[in-house]
Amino acid sequence: MLRFLLRTGVRRGLLGGSRAWTAVAGVAFGLRVLRKITGSEPEVVHTSRLRPGESLVVRHDHPSRSARRRRR
Repeated sequence: MLRFLLRTGVRRGLLGGSRAWTAVAGVAFGLRVLRKITGSEPEVVHTSRLRPGESLVVRHDHPSRSARRRRR
């Protein structure tokens, strides 16, 4: 969403002359810089190349009731 707002703000604001979209582009750019500085960018945990016919399943298993009781 942030990328969309930045791109649209630059196109309609800086290139199109709209003050409102220029402000949107400025805020979106500021938020992107802030995310870079604070390190809140998503971290890549795993990468792999899949060949044709291969698939990758991502799932999150919930702990059983007995496992939750033991942790308390």
